[in-house]
Amino acid sequence: MTNRERFPRYFVELDIDRRQCERVVPMKVLVIGMMRTGTLSTPSVPEWNSRSKLIPGDLGMQTALEQLGYGPCYHMVSNFQNPMECEMWTEAFNAKFHDKGRKYSKKDWDQLLGHCQAVADVPTAAFIPELHEAYPDAKVIIVQRDPEKWFASCRQTVMYFAGSKSFPGSLEMPILYYLDPWLCRRMAPMMGVLFTSLFGSETKDPVKVKENWIQGYNKLYDEVRSVVPEGQRLEFSLDQGWEPLCKFLGKDEVPKTPFPHVHDSENFQAGIRVMVNRMWIRAFKMNAPYVAVGLSIAAAWWWQRSR
Repeated sequence: MTNRERFPRYFVELDIDRRQCERVVPMKVLVIGMMRTGTLSTPSVPEWNSRSKLIPGDLGMQTALEQLGYGPCYHMVSNFQNPMECEMWTEAFNAKFHDKGRKYSKKDWDQLLGHCQAVADVPTAAFIPELHEAYPDAKVIIVQRDPEKWFASCRQTVMYFAGSKSFPGSLEMPILYYLDPWLCRRMAPMMGVLFTSLFGSETKDPVKVKENWIQGYNKLYDEVRSVVPEGQRLEFSLDQGWEPLCKFLGKDEVPKTPFPHVHDSENFQAGIRVMVNRMWIRAFKMNAPYVAVGLSIAAAWWWQRSR
């Protein structure tokens, strides 16, 4: 199986300016599920403990909702496919959490998410109260896991992209920031403001880091529960499977296939490696002419000096 067949999501490249878009399908489902709570299934991101042994991996809300007919379902991967959206999310985070700029209105959400019937994962999880106000008829599903296990999973997976003092991540990211303006240079500011907005200021103290992240995690869920009445939301545990989800969404027919669940211990590292390799390939193609010119000038200078 090729990488394109194994990780098709990472091979989608779009250049759609969502500011020029409008809503084309109704928003029906809002999932409050932070990263590493089971919001994606294919490609799955496995969970690792401190000894890198596999423990139960992701159950996929995005895949499940799309299977039930609520597609497209917005996910963080959507930003990797269409990086122009990162700029709008950066604006939205700065406005809500840092009082910089205008807070997003329904018109803005229709532009950014107008092609989707559902949302899951971050960055949308940080704006469920705003999205609930914009789309009051959309059903709200809360997917939460034990905060301690969630933090341990994040530390071993998504922190690769943090690039902060708390989680230095890969040395490749700062380099690619300059070499890959199409994705990395757009993604980095969004990821930075996402982490600081949800989990506070950076620190190298591991105890404080954990405290900040778990506090931010719980605060986000508390905010959603404070604005969405109990009768309008579903507290969903992913291991419950299809039945409670279908009942809440008014689906008479329950899928006979297993709820999306992947346990491949290599998927996370392999998937991220594929995406980063594609960044390098794109960076080489974009910068090769400039390198060639530089080498030509250097060669000409050396030839003149050696005469």
